[in-house]
Amino acid sequence: MVIPTCQGGIWLPETLAAIRSQQYDGPLEIVAVDSGSTDNTLATLQQFGARIVLLDRQQFTHGRARNRGVEQAAGDIVVFLSQDAQPLGDHWLRTLIAPLADPTLGATFARQIARPDATPLETFLQLTLYPAQSKRCQWPPGAFATTTPTLADLFFSNVCSASRRSICQAFPFDERLIMSEDQAFARDLLRAGYATLYNATAQVSHSHHYPLTGLFRRHFDSASSLIGLTAEPLRLTARQGIAYTAREMRWLIGNRHWRWLLAVPIYELTRAAGRIMGARADQLPLRWRQTFSLQPDYWQRLSDQPAAADRKRHSR
Repeated sequence: MVIPTCQGGIWLPETLAAIRSQQYDGPLEIVAVDSGSTDNTLATLQQFGARIVLLDRQQFTHGRARNRGVEQAAGDIVVFLSQDAQPLGDHWLRTLIAPLADPTLGATFARQIARPDATPLETFLQLTLYPAQSKRCQWPPGAFATTTPTLADLFFSNVCSASRRSICQAFPFDERLIMSEDQAFARDLLRAGYATLYNATAQVSHSHHYPLTGLFRRHFDSASSLIGLTAEPLRLTARQGIAYTAREMRWLIGNRHWRWLLAVPIYELTRAAGRIMGARADQLPLRWRQTFSLQPDYWQRLSDQPAAADRKRHSR
C-alpha cells in the first residue's frame, strides 16, 4: 500500500488504524512517501509499522510520489491511498482488490463518502462524483484516436485505487502534472485496451473543506492539469455547471438545508472561475499562475523547464 504523506498527523492515526484492522489473509505492507513532514507524521507511521521513503518537498508531484512508492513496494498488487482517506469496514481492502483477478482490468478505484463534518455542498459533490452504482469503463479499439476524451470518459481517482504492480510499472504516473495524474493513468490504460472499474462497494471516508480562496485554487490546479488531457468546450462546461447547480439546489431543499441555498451562488461561481482560469493557465503570466495555485512552487519549476513542456506536458 502506497500512501503519500505530508503533515498528516491529524488524519493518519485513523487511516492507519483502519488499514491494520482489515480482515485480509495476505501480506500487507505500508509504504509512506513523505515530502517533508515536521509534525508527528513520521512518528505515527513508525508506530503503525510503515516503511518511510523520503521525497524532497521541492520535487513533489502526486505522480512522482506514487511512482517512488511503486518502486519500493514488494507485493503484486499496489493500493494507493491518500493520507486523509479512512477505509470504511474491515473488508475494504479485500473488496477493493478482488476485481483485479480479471486480467482485462487495469485498475479499480473506490467510492468516496463525505466525512460526517462535511458541509452539505461538499456532501452533494461527493454523492455526484461517487454514486452508489459501480461502473466499468472500457474503450473500443481506436476510440479517441483523432479526438480528445472528456473527463467523464476517463474519470479515475487515486484517493483510493488499486492496480497490479506490473501495470504501474508499464504505465507510470506522469510526474510533470500538478495533479490529475490519476486521469492520465486511466487514459493510458484505456488506450492500451484495459478496463477501469469504479468499485462502489469499496468505500473510504474522504472530503475537503476549502475556504473560498482555497476552493478557487483547488479548481484552478485541477483544470490546468487537464489541459491537453481532456476536451471540455466552454459551452458544454457551462451547461453542465448549470444542470449541476439545479440538482444541487433541489437536493438541498429536499434535505432541508435551507440556509445553504444562499451559499450556492458564490460557491459555484468560485468553482467555475477557478476552472475557467485553470483551463487557460498556459496563457497566463507566471505570477498569476502562482497566485491562483495551491502549489506556486510547481509553476516556478515548470517555467524553468523547456517552454515546450508547458503546453505539451500531457503528450506521450
